[in-house]
Amino acid sequence: MNMTVPKRFPAVRFFGTFMQVVAWIMLVVSILGAIGLALIGSASLLGNFAVESMPLVGGLASGAIGASGIAGGLGLVIAGLFNFLVFYVVGQMIHLQLAVEENTRLTAALLLRMHQESHIPEEQTAYGEGGFVNEVYE
Repeated sequence: MNMTVPKRFPAVRFFGTFMQVVAWIMLVVSILGAIGLALIGSASLLGNFAVESMPLVGGLASGAIGASGIAGGLGLVIAGLFNFLVFYVVGQMIHLQLAVEENTRLTAALLLRMHQESHIPEEQTAYGEGGFVNEVYE
């Protein structure tokens, strides 16, 4: 017996999927940004960036910019991973709640169907003496 229930709440379902897509986009952008920051940092550690863009400061600022670029890249990756997890889990939680709602409706429909198929009028049987409304107590 294969029963399905119609899918409800299309806007909520779309929002859950949208949150997961945004999570993946944020992860990719943060990784690309971290690579860019690390490349800028490594270029300035070599002195190329500092000599061309800051001739007055020269090599002194090169080490500071390089270290901050690499640290910034690492921080960006960590923040991107955290944001990815938050957005992805929110999207999954929305889908989880929708699945629970669908399974609840399916279970209720199956229980109602089973009750209707096997419904036998219950006869009132006395267990011992009296106790039922329609029986006379002696």
